[in-house]
Parts: sequence; C-alpha cells; structure tokens
Amino acid sequence: MSIYRRRNTPHWWCRFQIANREVRLSTGTRNKTQAKEFEAAARARAWRQIRLGERPPFPWTAARKRWLGERRRRDDPSVLTILNWLDKHLKARTVQEITREVVDELRALKAEEASEATADRHMERLRAILRKCRDDWQVVDSIPKVPMYRPRQGEPRWLTRREFARLCRKLPRHLRLAARLAAETGLRMRSQARLTWDRVDFEARRAWVPGYHMKAGKPLGVPLSSRALRTLRALRATSPTARFVHTWRGKPIDDFNTKAFKDAVTAAAVAPLRWHDLRHTWASWHVRSGTSLHELMQLGGWASYAMVLKYAHLAPDHLADAAERLSRRAAQ
Repeated sequence: MSIYRRRNTPHWWCRFQIANREVRLSTGTRNKTQAKEFEAAARARAWRQIRLGERPPFPWTAARKRWLGERRRRDDPSVLTILNWLDKHLKARTVQEITREVVDELRALKAEEASEATADRHMERLRAILRKCRDDWQVVDSIPKVPMYRPRQGEPRWLTRREFARLCRKLPRHLRLAARLAAETGLRMRSQARLTWDRVDFEARRAWVPGYHMKAGKPLGVPLSSRALRTLRALRATSPTARFVHTWRGKPIDDFNTKAFKDAVTAAAVAPLRWHDLRHTWASWHVRSGTSLHELMQLGGWASYAMVLKYAHLAPDHLADAAERLSRRAAQ
C-alpha cells in the first residue's frame, strides 16, 4: 500500500518507485483522501523529474537565503528592507512560480505604495536573485523578464550655504555634527554611519573607508579639511570611549534619515531633502569652488567619470576658454 502510517507522527506517508528509485514523503495531512491526492501529485512530479529531467521546485525563501549568504554586505539595511518586502509576497511561492504576471503585479504594487524609482530598486533585487537561480545555481531553466520604469532623473538636489546653515540650526546636536561631516567629506550615509575611530587619523588629516563599506566595493581614502577635523573633534568629545564616530545614547547610529532629520528639514523650509542630498550638496560646493570633475570623482569614490558629469553644469567656467577659441578663429 502506497499510503501508510509511521510511528511518532499523526500524518499519512506515501511510498512509491520511479525508475527503480524509491521515494518516501510525508503528506502533511491526517486526512486519507487528501493524502492520496498528495501521493498522486508527488508521483507525477517525481516521474517528470526522473524521466524527463525536470528541475525540482526551488522555494523563493531558499533562493533569498542563498543569495543573501553569497553577498559580502549581508547587513545592508536597504537590501534587507527590499528582501523583507519581497518575502511578504513570495514566501509561499517557488522560483518556478514567479511568472511575468507575478513580476508585473509586484512592480505595479510597489510603484503605487511608493514611487516608480523605488519599484525599480525592488525589481532590480528580484532580477538579481532570479538570474542567480538560472545562471549560477541552475535551479531553473528560464526566468521571466523583469521590466523597469526608468523614471526620468531630475537635477540633483543640493543646498546653498545659507540653506545648509538654516538646516543645521534646526537639527539636534548629534545630527548637526553628522550633517556637517557629510557636507565636508561627501561620504554616503552608510559609509559615514559605519566609520570607526580607528580609521580616523587626525595627524595625517585622513580617514579610511574599507571596500566592504563602499557602494563601489573599493576602499576610499578621505582627506579631511580643517572644518571636517573640527567636526570630528567635537564628535570625539561627545563620546570619548565609543568605537563608532556617530552614536546616540551610547549606541551606533545606523540611519540618519530619522524623524528628527525630517522634522528639521520641514522647520528649515528646505524640503524636499534626503540625507543623501548632503552628498550632492558637497559635490556641488566643490564644483562651484573650482574642483575639477576628475578630482571630484576621486574624492567621492565614484566608479566612473560619467557619474560626476551631472554636476558639470554647475561650473561651466572651465569650458570658457574652449568656447572662446571659436571667436578667436573667426576673428583671424
């Protein structure tokens, strides 16, 4: 009999043979009729896998866990937030069940909840995991296309010196010092939040950010200006025994985009503004002060020159000589 009982379990079990291979499975039910239905489905599925070489179902939860385990930065809060959202909608599915219709539904849902840009970031993670399933782990033969909205990017948001000063006056002290350091170094929020005192050298006027704390994955040396050094000394005096540069009530700060920051943005009348816009502010101030785009790329740890071209329009003076050549040529 293919349906049978086992000791120490209330559920029915099934047993059958396919191509001289014995398969034993728990049906997960106490109902004999449901157990027989399970056995019939399991027998058909096993036959397709053994006879036709069909790949067994691969749960989404297993794919997510494996993908996260292969990442170097497993504790990235932004990635975990995206994965947790995907889990809510996919945890009961297998990778094989993620069809184009499922992808389109998820994309539209996230765009409605947040924005098209946010939906694209979620779909990029989903696509990365699906590609791993197909190309590297080979647990599926094909995956659905994951389309993107690709909304038009606006001009980077940045603050004038006066607006920045107004914002700082509205921030609590620990965020005010963090904002000043961001505006002096251009560090991304996660890189700045993870900065430790052993990577700050006051005498050499330099800080170091390891590659695993950088978006591009490459280590970055950060030259410290006089203003940055004064800010760091103030931070050191605030928490002299702390390991991390930025702390609040004795604990490391992981995210500066807090309610206190958003309230200060509103009170200072500089909305809309995200913490990342302080990096745009730093870059814009540099370019308007005469820093070349090549120098800016090295200072900010950007992976390519193309990524800093969005700031070129802020300082067209460096092209003035080139523009004047045409006039001089015409006058000859």
